Amino acid sequence: MEKNLAGRNAVVTGAAMGIGRATAEVLAERGARVIALDYNEAKLNELIPIWKSASLDITPMQCDVTNAEAVASAFKKIGDIFPKLSILANVAGVVRYGKIENLSEADWDFQLDTNLKAMFLTCREAVKLMRANGSGSIINISSVQAMASQQTVAPYAASKGGVISFTRSIALDYAADGIRANAVLPGSVETPMLRAAGEQFNPSDPDGAMKNWGALHPLGFLIQPRDIANVIAFLASDEARVITGAPIIADSGLLAGLGV
Repeated sequence: MEKNLAGRNAVVTGAAMGIGRATAEVLAERGARVIALDYNEAKLNELIPIWKSASLDITPMQCDVTNAEAVASAFKKIGDIFPKLSILANVAGVVRYGKIENLSEADWDFQLDTNLKAMFLTCREAVKLMRANGSGSIINISSVQAMASQQTVAPYAASKGGVISFTRSIALDYAADGIRANAVLPGSVETPMLRAAGEQFNPSDPDGAMKNWGALHPLGFLIQPRDIANVIAFLASDEARVITGAPIIADSGLLAGLGV
């Protein structure tokens, strides 16, 4: 694999599993030094020997990205490890299903805090290190749910729509600093979060549920975490230097058609 990110320093949130783990690994495979943030320290620790055996320069760091003090503390440590930052990939995300009359305020806060507020907190710290670098690339994970929704996902869809608007705004705010910001909108990705949805909606056959969701995509299959990680790696690279403020749809064609 081309080491087109050699010499770059990166932070990835939600890095213990799914798209976040794949992103940390792909960035490191391409030469970046990666700090892997996640709330779940035990899951991160399980990955240490895997990353070490693959000779990947990934440093795990426990952090609750919804907590301002925790994020500030983590980025202080990151600044001590490398004072300049090139890449921030905000991947951490959660969903709770239900119509709003059946959801609590805590359900709303949990999703908005993790999916949107956390990006504000990490970006607020990251731009300081990117400004010292003279440039940077922020990639925020949104979702096709930001563009076309489904039933029982109102808070999730609201948070993912907010990601697009937030990303556009910071792209304008920091363009003069050489900092780019883009949002990636995946379709259905084969992650633990999607499996949990399969178990919720079809407990007797979660694999079948996931396969059916994949079949709804024009390309006919579930997206893999590395597929999205590759898009993130491209946006982090110089090859994407003219792309900023953009919602990048990576959905196997899901949004291209009408359900008729």
